Amino acid sequence: MSAHTSDAHELIGTLLSQMTEFSCLGCPQQALEIGRTLALLQAYPDHTIPHGLKQIGRRLEEEWAQLHFAIADDLSPDSSAQLAIFH
Repeated sequence: MSAHTSDAHELIGTLLSQMTEFSCLGCPQQALEIGRTLALLQAYPDHTIPHGLKQIGRRLEEEWAQLHFAIADDLSPDSSAQLAIFH
């Protein structure tokens, strides 16, 4: 998805869907994708997204990156094989 092919409302909908999926699966790859989508939100021109939403997105981008690294480091070979089943 590119900032030029989607409006901010669609991107926010995508984020909500990704976060819901993550809450069900807890997959590190999904956490990484959420971070990428939040980064994409930052690429939107300031006049298309309220300032407060961009600030929240910036903070969440950092938090999801930290979460990704934390859960990816915690995976054992057995648990990563189990997560692969869900993809």
